[in-house]
Amino acid sequence: MKRSTFLAAAVSAALLPLAATAQTDWPTKPVTMVVPYPPGGVNDAVARVYADKLTAILGKTVLVDNRAGAATTVASNFVAKAPPDGYTIYAGGTSLVINPTLQGNVQYDPHKSFELVSLMSFTPFILQVNADFPPKTMPELIAYVKANPGKFNIASSGIGAMNHMSAELLKARAGLQITHVPYRGGAQGGQDVAAGNAQMMFSASLEAKPFLDSKKTRAMAISSLTRSPAFPDIPTVAEAANLPDFQSIFWQVMVVPAGTPKPIVDKLRAAIVKVAADPEVIERFKIQGVEIKSLTGEELQAFYLKEEKVWTTLIKEQGIKGE
Repeated sequence: MKRSTFLAAAVSAALLPLAATAQTDWPTKPVTMVVPYPPGGVNDAVARVYADKLTAILGKTVLVDNRAGAATTVASNFVAKAPPDGYTIYAGGTSLVINPTLQGNVQYDPHKSFELVSLMSFTPFILQVNADFPPKTMPELIAYVKANPGKFNIASSGIGAMNHMSAELLKARAGLQITHVPYRGGAQGGQDVAAGNAQMMFSASLEAKPFLDSKKTRAMAISSLTRSPAFPDIPTVAEAANLPDFQSIFWQVMVVPAGTPKPIVDKLRAAIVKVAADPEVIERFKIQGVEIKSLTGEELQAFYLKEEKVWTTLIKEQGIKGE
């Protein structure tokens, strides 16, 4: 063996224990949690609570880095290119599997660029209608819209937003002709539903609640597969409209750059699962219609793939284009 080769091999062998120790000791410095939304919203709030709890569990500060832009693609691209050392983690969302098809110009692969750690939360939407809209039930709504094709509007918080995807899924599954009207935010869309300028909208529960409480709108159904613990009296779209398997939720998932060492992923995963089981965290977000929930391993992989198939198929079949 040449001397240079021998020395290289010796150095590599000497460094292996150090690398293993570094992985075991992680984290030894602050960790950055990238959030693809601006500060102040519910999704940002969920991420910040996780960051605070992870700081206590891991013993090092977990800093929130809000990188909003391009419907979350700015943040996703950034994390995909980050060093896989455990010091950049990502509280990503449903757009991870939607944007490659919806936008077509992302710089990441939803499977090859990230390692799935754990589900963090999921949030269904309430289908609310203007108080004066005649239908009182989902079957009545479907029949009424079918009898008046193209005459009604369904609002959303923007093209490609999950409540837009919810609207498109309902249109496709129920065979409805409704005009989609995108707004710049859920509150603005909700105001127009309350005013009667749009007839319906899938809204985040916090955005829907003021209009529901003031009787300016009515709740028709909720978009999760099972009824929400926060709104047990609101039936699901699946049961009320007889549309089996109808589910449209916004979910948050913790991922890290592909190649992050397994010991680090395992340690982070265990911490996420612990936070998701914290009764204080669960109750805090329950009243906001957000379900804090962990999902890992094969179950998470299956969920991720199923969601990708549902939304990419819908986008292609309906010809939906991102902004």
